[in-house]
Amino acid sequence: MFKALILTMAMAILTTGCSTMKESLTLGIGTGLATGAVTGSSLSKDSGKGALKGALIGGAISGIASYFIHKGLNKRDQKTRRETLFNLDKFGVDYPKNYSSGNNPGLSMPVVESQWVDTQVQGKKLVEGHRVWMISEEPQWIPNQQLKKEKK
Repeated sequence: MFKALILTMAMAILTTGCSTMKESLTLGIGTGLATGAVTGSSLSKDSGKGALKGALIGGAISGIASYFIHKGLNKRDQKTRRETLFNLDKFGVDYPKNYSSGNNPGLSMPVVESQWVDTQVQGKKLVEGHRVWMISEEPQWIPNQQLKKEKK
């Protein structure tokens, strides 16, 4: 029975990824259950009760840890995506490679401004402080000669 539990947990760990909250919690709780069961069984005189107690404690601790770790990683990834998306020109993504070859015109980058809106109460609604992005200058067609000068 105990070997079947460990084998089942090992299969669950190997076949799940950590891409969603559900999968992160499943992996964390499963790992905690297995580790807690083994530890509880080896430390207790009554290995059955010790394994159950260890599994419950291990599952709870690792489930909580998995939740906060996943939440932190999501927040970090979201910040990185946002910083990258709004600064594509810093990463050399503003023009496709070899775009300036030939006589084709190009597009200039739009000028984007941001404005902070403070937290405010609007009737029965509380609107938290947030940033609003506005395109102040639309992209313009640039003849190929001017595009080459702009890239230098």
